[in-house]
Amino acid sequence: MRSLRLIAASIRDFGVLATLDELPMYLLSPLTTRRLRRRKLTELSRDGFDSAHGTDTAEILAGRELGPGVTRGGHLVSRYETTSAAAITAALDSVRVDFSESTFIDLGCGKGKPLMVAASYPFRRLIGVDISPACLESERRNIAAYGPETIDPARVQLLAMDAEDFAFPDDPLVLYLFNPFPPKLMEHVVEKLESSLRARPRQAAIVYVNPAAIAAVSRSELFVRVPTIADRMPIAAAGSPRYEAAAVFVTRPAGWGISGGGNPGGGNPGGGNPGGGNPDAAPRPGPRWMGAHVRRDSHRSRASGYYAARLSRPGRRGWDPAL
Repeated sequence: MRSLRLIAASIRDFGVLATLDELPMYLLSPLTTRRLRRRKLTELSRDGFDSAHGTDTAEILAGRELGPGVTRGGHLVSRYETTSAAAITAALDSVRVDFSESTFIDLGCGKGKPLMVAASYPFRRLIGVDISPACLESERRNIAAYGPETIDPARVQLLAMDAEDFAFPDDPLVLYLFNPFPPKLMEHVVEKLESSLRARPRQAAIVYVNPAAIAAVSRSELFVRVPTIADRMPIAAAGSPRYEAAAVFVTRPAGWGISGGGNPGGGNPGGGNPGGGNPDAAPRPGPRWMGAHVRRDSHRSRASGYYAARLSRPGRRGWDPAL
C-alpha cells in the first residue's frame, strides 16, 4: 500500500513517463540507498561542520525511518540530506539585508544544519519546519549539543508540520530552501508566500540552494532574481558541483537586497545566472526514487575550518526509493 501511494504521488508530481523511467532504480533502492549513505558521509566529513560543533547532520534519513512518505496533499516527501556549511554561508552572504530585522525560515529543515549556520547571523528568530518528527528530534538534539558557541533556544522555533499548512509570520523574511519539494508543492508554497506578502507588504528573500523547481519562484510577480556571490565572481564557484548552486530572489523593487552593481544581465533579472540569462536554468526536476571562496562579512565573527574554498558535494533532496 505504501509503495502504491508513493507511485501515485510521483505521477502527480512528475508525470507518468518520468515515474516509469525511475522504476528500475526503485527496484534497486536498498542497494542504491546504502551506497548513497556511504558517499554522503564521506563527502560531508570533509566539510568539518559536525566535528567542529559536536552535531550529527551528515547521515541521510530515508524511508520509514524518515516518517511519512506522502504529504497530506498527496505530494512526495523528500529524503533528508544536507549540504556543506560553505554553500549555505555563501548563499546567505549573497543577501544584503538587515538580518536583525528579519526572521530566518527553513522549510524542510531536516536535522537543522542551515538553521545552525544561520544562528551565527543576527536574525531575530529562527524557524525550522519539517514533516518528519525524526528529523526534528535530531535537530533539537543538535541545537542542544552545538558548540563551542551556544544557540539561544529563545530564538528558535521548530514545527513538525506539512509545509502546505505553514503560515508565514508577519516579519521580514529570509526563506531558505535546499530543494525540499517537487515542483507542484513548490508552486503551492510560493503562492502562500505571495498571499502573505500581499496581505502585509514587507521585505522578503528566498535563498534556494539546488533550485530544481526554480520556475515556481521565477514566475512570481513579487520577486526578482539577484546575482549571488558566485554569479558576480564565477571563479568563486569554479570546480564546485552544480548541486551547490544557489538562486537568490528578493521582493521588488529590485534595488532591495542587491549587493553591488545590480543584475549583470543588463536589466534582466535572470541575466546573472549561468543559464544564459534564463532564470529558469536549473537542474531539471524529476523523481528521485533513491532512498568557494566564501566571503565572511562584518556580522560574522567566527571562522571555522569547515568553510572550505571548494564546496563539498551535496545530495539532492529528491524523493526516496526506500520510502
